Amino acid sequence: MNVKKFMALVGCAALTISAAVSAVAADDEKNFTIDLATSYASDGPAGVALAEFVENVKEKSGGSIDISLFTDGTLGNPSDNYASVSSGDLDMTMAGLEGLDLYAPEYTFLDAPFLMKSLEHQQAILAGGIGDSLKARYEENGFVTLGWHNRDVRVLASNKEVKAPEDVAGLKLRLPGMTVYVDTWSALGVSSTTVAMNELYTALQTKTAEACEGGYEQMTTLKLYEVQKYIAETEHVYEFVGLYINKDLYDSMSDNQKQILNDCAAESLAKADELAAEKRAEYKQACLDGGMEEVEIDKEAFRAGLEDFYKTQFAEKWTTTTYDEVMSFAE
Repeated sequence: MNVKKFMALVGCAALTISAAVSAVAADDEKNFTIDLATSYASDGPAGVALAEFVENVKEKSGGSIDISLFTDGTLGNPSDNYASVSSGDLDMTMAGLEGLDLYAPEYTFLDAPFLMKSLEHQQAILAGGIGDSLKARYEENGFVTLGWHNRDVRVLASNKEVKAPEDVAGLKLRLPGMTVYVDTWSALGVSSTTVAMNELYTALQTKTAEACEGGYEQMTTLKLYEVQKYIAETEHVYEFVGLYINKDLYDSMSDNQKQILNDCAAESLAKADELAAEKRAEYKQACLDGGMEEVEIDKEAFRAGLEDFYKTQFAEKWTTTTYDEVMSFAE
């Protein structure tokens, strides 16, 4: 037998042994049956991406990780899901900015209106040291972050043109109850009001609220273009959500299973980002087609008007970092 043939046979034998060892290693892995809950719709970008995530994880793990997906809030609201994953009563969730209020209030600057200069600015923060320290903070509270999804960008709808900070002084603006939203807009002179989402259309129609903010999806699905004339693309908050798993559960998995979860999460969350961007463009067009008029806004003027407020918040509340460090990620 010549040397080349001998080496080829040796190589084949080595591959066969390697495959056999891998199969044994896979057989030795624990099997996990997991519940994954989210408040997002099954047919929305997050829901579609999560369905793909579930399939990919099952296939790549050889069935050792079998995830059941519950969408549309069937297992509770985001705050409930966060608490349940933290305690171990729920295995996984995809949820949004409520987690900052619940478990990491010193990081609520990530949701502060007008602080982020762009989506890229926020992504750089989440991909860097600040994002890593946020993940560590979450782990202290019992859950591991598998990745982030850029769900939406918030804009301002009103019946008066809003172009500069002075235009919102005294404006009765409907806001969600998150403290960072209320405090930041109040620093601009806004008179905030809290109205339930299912009552928002009527509140705007009756002038109980004069303006509202949120994503184009909200504006479209609630038909707010019927009661609001102008849309200012303020892009004042870049909403991000996380895919989380209970820490004890994650730690009990093999390194291979952890890697499968991380890889599949990265792939599916990237798809969710792409779908969300596409849908945002569709929803925006629906608002314009519905009669809304887009107004050009001076975002830098809003940021300048809030700079002192931001610096005070970093000194007193957002003490995990500094204003200058956060802004350095935009450079």
